[in-house]
Amino acid sequence: MLPLSHLYEQAVGTFYTLDVGADILQVRSRSPRVIAEAIREHRTTSMITVPQLLDVFWAALEREVDKAGRTTAFNRLRRLARRLPFAARRWLFRSLVHERFLGTDFRLFVSIGAFLPPALQRAWEDLGITVLQGYGSTETAFGTANVPSDRGPGTVGRTVPPFELKIAPDGEVLFRGPSLFKGYWKDPEATAAVFDAEGWYHTGDAGRIDDAGRLVLMGRTRDMIVLPNGFNVFPEDIENALRIAGIRESVVLETRPGRIEAIVLAPDSPHLPGPDTPATPPAGLAQSPDELRARIDAMVKAANATLGINQRVDGWRLWPSADFPRTHTFKVKRSEVRAWVAVGGENPIEPSASVAESTHAGSETVG
Repeated sequence: MLPLSHLYEQAVGTFYTLDVGADILQVRSRSPRVIAEAIREHRTTSMITVPQLLDVFWAALEREVDKAGRTTAFNRLRRLARRLPFAARRWLFRSLVHERFLGTDFRLFVSIGAFLPPALQRAWEDLGITVLQGYGSTETAFGTANVPSDRGPGTVGRTVPPFELKIAPDGEVLFRGPSLFKGYWKDPEATAAVFDAEGWYHTGDAGRIDDAGRLVLMGRTRDMIVLPNGFNVFPEDIENALRIAGIRESVVLETRPGRIEAIVLAPDSPHLPGPDTPATPPAGLAQSPDELRARIDAMVKAANATLGINQRVDGWRLWPSADFPRTHTFKVKRSEVRAWVAVGGENPIEPSASVAESTHAGSETVG
């Protein structure tokens, strides 16, 4: 699913796959229906993908279950499956999901390139499909990776010696080792900016090491919101809370000092990434403005109830098309969303009966 210009698709999706003697299926369409048909026809066992596509597939699966009138049974089985081994989970969902959607041979997603919400990982693993995460960049080649026996939700695993990993005092993830790149082409200033005197490469990502020694990513340091009270807020934490509350896609920004807003996609929008994305949602998904506002408002309020006082959303805006602008690896172009807000795109909507009773600027620092 990833372009061959992506290092991970080259190294793992192509060279490693061929080295172990496996077949590679390239699917041209990003339609979940077409992809699911191809997976079943070719008896695909695993897929290298990105979190955004995992979310699209999950949304498509939920729609198919809903069309079949099995949503209640599906959710009940998911709650039961979490207590069972993976083989039993696959048997439990064999007729409802595997035979109809991804086929009975499919067993593994490998997700890289962006933050994977733990709730999305758990959703797929409820069905008996393993989800592994890895982390790295073109500059590092390799970074960290989970393995089937050790894949804590929200973690991206450990590195492999002699490659080294450490967390800087300010929380930035640093790497050092033989697979690092030597520098940017004919750009010594950019090269010097990312390497320190001890040879550590500064990734620009913030993270921490959990109690089991696995890396947990927290977001890009450049996207971190520093509130007037000195509290640091990572947009990804808020976006994940919004997703759990029902908003599949959002971009969280500080629109003025101390004010946190969420730019959201309309619920139920089949936001297929890339060239398959329609300019506007299909007419069948149309809702009245009041219905849409009330629905999103309730989700924002539910997310706020789970967030710390410094993280709560003060207002939200509806993105005007079916999907955000994205890179070739499906990451949201936050700069374009930020520019849209800067020119006054869509007036912000205050959550009714907001959990946040005061502005972040006036709240006390709690951590």
